[in-house]
Amino acid sequence: MDKKPCNSSSHDPEVRKGPWTMEEDLILINYIANHGEGVWNSLAKASGLKRTGKSCRLRWLNYLRPDVRRGNITTEEQLLIFELHAKWGNRWSKIAKHLPGRTDNEIKNFWRTRIQKHMKQTENSQQQGLKPK
Repeated sequence: MDKKPCNSSSHDPEVRKGPWTMEEDLILINYIANHGEGVWNSLAKASGLKRTGKSCRLRWLNYLRPDVRRGNITTEEQLLIFELHAKWGNRWSKIAKHLPGRTDNEIKNFWRTRIQKHMKQTENSQQQGLKPK
């Protein structure tokens, strides 16, 4: 019963880690254009990429898909994120469904780097202002 654990490929010296290169992006884009999405572990091997299936899936879904919108989040999108976050909390994929082309990962990162950080700074400023001098 020598069954390998599911994440055994992450310890494989053949598996590449770290930032994706433009060449790897092109290989993945071309492979999916010719064969479509499928079982990601099989796709990673068949395409010749020395990446895990999970890495290929995340790269495609969050960065390379043609319908992914990247870059500045508009004021309208920000307002919608505030509204939906107030309604649903940190349910990023549910929020992303209301922002076509935006990924749940991008919305989460926007919230955590801009909004949450700003709220903490505002809170700290207010607490310092309330302290007796």
